Amino acid sequence: MNFSSDSIKQKQKMLSSHRIKMGTKALVYTFKFIVILFVFGAISVGCMGAGAFTGLIETAPDITLNDVTPSQYKTTVYDHNGNQTETLVASGANRIYVTIDEIPECLQNAFIAIEDERFYEHNGIDAKGIMRAVYQGVISGFKSTQGASTITQQLIKNSVFSGGNESSLSGKIKRKIQEQYLALKLEENVDNKKLILENYLNTINLGNNNLGVQSAARNYFNKDVSELTISESSVIAAITQNPSKYNPVRHPDKNAERRNTVLKYMYEQKLITKAEYDEALADDVYARIQNIHSSAAASKAYSYYTDALVQDVMEDLMAQKGYTYTQAYNLVYRGGLSIYSCEDSELQDYAESVINDPNIWNQYVSYAITYRFQVRDQFDNLSSYTESSMLKYLKEKYGSDFELMFSSTEDADKYAEEYKNHVLEQTGGEIINGSETITYTMQPQTSLTVIENGTGEVRVIIGGRGDKTESLTLNRATSSERQAGSTIKPLIVYSPALDICGYSLATVIDDVPYYYSTGQIIKNSDDKYKGYVTVRQALAESRNVPAVKTLNDIGISTGISYLKNYGITTLTDADNYLPIALGTCSVTNLEMTAAYTTFANKGVYVKPKLYTKVLDHDGNVILDNTENESTQVIRESTAWLMTSALHTVVTSGTLRNLGFPTDMYVSGKSGTSQNDYDKWAIGFSGNYTVGVWAGYDSNKSFPKEAGFPYMRIWKEVLVEANKDVDCSEPLKPTSISAVKVCKDSGLLAVDGLCDSDPRGNRVETEYFESGTEPTTACNVHTKVDICATSGEIAGNNCPSYSSVIRIIKDYSSFNKNSFTIGDEKYAITEEYLNKKCEVHN
Repeated sequence: MNFSSDSIKQKQKMLSSHRIKMGTKALVYTFKFIVILFVFGAISVGCMGAGAFTGLIETAPDITLNDVTPSQYKTTVYDHNGNQTETLVASGANRIYVTIDEIPECLQNAFIAIEDERFYEHNGIDAKGIMRAVYQGVISGFKSTQGASTITQQLIKNSVFSGGNESSLSGKIKRKIQEQYLALKLEENVDNKKLILENYLNTINLGNNNLGVQSAARNYFNKDVSELTISESSVIAAITQNPSKYNPVRHPDKNAERRNTVLKYMYEQKLITKAEYDEALADDVYARIQNIHSSAAASKAYSYYTDALVQDVMEDLMAQKGYTYTQAYNLVYRGGLSIYSCEDSELQDYAESVINDPNIWNQYVSYAITYRFQVRDQFDNLSSYTESSMLKYLKEKYGSDFELMFSSTEDADKYAEEYKNHVLEQTGGEIINGSETITYTMQPQTSLTVIENGTGEVRVIIGGRGDKTESLTLNRATSSERQAGSTIKPLIVYSPALDICGYSLATVIDDVPYYYSTGQIIKNSDDKYKGYVTVRQALAESRNVPAVKTLNDIGISTGISYLKNYGITTLTDADNYLPIALGTCSVTNLEMTAAYTTFANKGVYVKPKLYTKVLDHDGNVILDNTENESTQVIRESTAWLMTSALHTVVTSGTLRNLGFPTDMYVSGKSGTSQNDYDKWAIGFSGNYTVGVWAGYDSNKSFPKEAGFPYMRIWKEVLVEANKDVDCSEPLKPTSISAVKVCKDSGLLAVDGLCDSDPRGNRVETEYFESGTEPTTACNVHTKVDICATSGEIAGNNCPSYSSVIRIIKDYSSFNKNSFTIGDEKYAITEEYLNKKCEVHN
């Protein structure tokens, strides 16, 4: 064996070389293993990616043009002349569909220039756009990105993927892959790319809850999309990238920057000329937008008529079509319906101007408030406070008579601030941000309804006085139930009495102290009693005692039956008692006005309606309300007689001296509820019936300082409604005859007696239904000779006497010290007639 130093060194070198070779070999094997592993992994990932991609494609929904066509639209309301008056819209439905032919080229080109310049060249995906977007991202260090989605992709994102608001990166990637695939499929299935553009322009969000270019054109420029200029088109196209950021109302400066970019792209792409480009840049378009927006904001809330109309349509959808409330709501606000209302929008505007005229109210106004806020105290407890707790505090401080009724909004604010400071001091807390709200309501309030007599079509509904700041607020014309007062008398008392109970307008009722079964005395509004009065006089002067006596005579059940036939639906079991003759029942303005149309409509009640038909988005009729629902409530002759009697109310009764034109035959009735809480004027002429209510929302007596605004409003609107209508006296039915009768007996007048009453001529010509005329002479008036010495009935031996006319009537049962009866001093009893003068006989 060789153990020399050279031999040992050589062996060491060989050993070292072997270790290097072995290490290198190990590295090579390791690298090969890693490479093999990487390749295998890449293949696996690729296979998995391919599988995942295939899975995403397979799970993508099928797509046709129908799938990207918008399905939610605003509903349009038209008045009875076919004029558009309102649009009803919920979030996601403020859209009016227009075809591509109605969209001007300048607007189409504005969107194409800024969103997809190769729209007509690509097949759904813009490869150049994608590469440009990637390049821009790389050179900016991915600090900025540029969109590469085509119009087709954006349409799919908005229609199929609900706008693409995914919360995760994987979700966005999945949507983007499916979106591109579907874009290719959609363009493959659609022959004309303009149809894709049409759907896109009807789908996009354009700020201010506007979906689609037609809605945006009307909202921002108050014109149809077909009328847009290049300048206006560029404003709308500038919105779509970020509807909040580029909103031209809230952020006109930011919109202007992007609008300039839109115009620049349009010019560079030769879609507009240099002259058009310069003209558009010079246009002060944003001033117009602000002016239009200010006008629109002032009338943002739906009118009272529209509020009632929406409720009516929804109720009919549920009743006739079996819709749930939610289904009816969605159809009305998102279904793109066309609702043809009965509203006369011009008369509605006129009536609102009258109601809100301060002079009508003698400049009288006060304000009620609704006040709410929340406080978090020092112990982190949350408490709510309202005007009710505010009133309790103020009553304790200023006395029990204090009311939340203020002479001005400033006065209301002062007390609200005082109460708020008191709460904060007591609790040591602070008001929750956004929780404090205060609203002011003008008082007294009012409501008004106008109905066309023959059709029942409601032309005007006004549910309140003052600015209407919200939709679907309290509608005092349709929803508020108020005591009817004396306006109920023609409906529940006198028309049934004339119709089936043998009464006539000449029937005499004794207006004397009268009591309910409880012992409560019935008083007239003037605290006086007149004695004998006819039905006509009792109605004209709104005497309470005759009304109660008559209802008691004909039967409460008869009166209530008629009241229901007149369409009054608000009655309860508690109304089934005698005081209902004076209007203690609660009614709505709409139903009372409709009831009075029966007199003008020859005794036929026509159910009031707010619309004639409702069409779906495709023009199909889904609600047909053209047929009238009518009922013959009273005979034609009864209706004419009531019209005549109610005309007397206007000429010489409680509605006199209102200044109606002399050629206008008007019939009506006023009404006042207990404690003057409610004031009414309802009546008709020509083709229309008008009903007006006035009073405080809370039970508070109507202020004398305000005068008679309800009567003045009634007169003004009734005259305006009938300005182009023949308002002459209604034709008298052939069954009606005229007879001269005595006012104190209702019987045939006797010459020399009834016309010689010391109060004046007591003869009047009255109208009767044939067969009901009186056939006997007056038995109330008598001529007596009075001894000049004794003042008793003169006998044969009385040397001097005078002849006088008296009415035969006994007042001995009344306490003369408690009551004064109008005809008492003209009366003589049968007993007195039989007692001769004892001085000379």
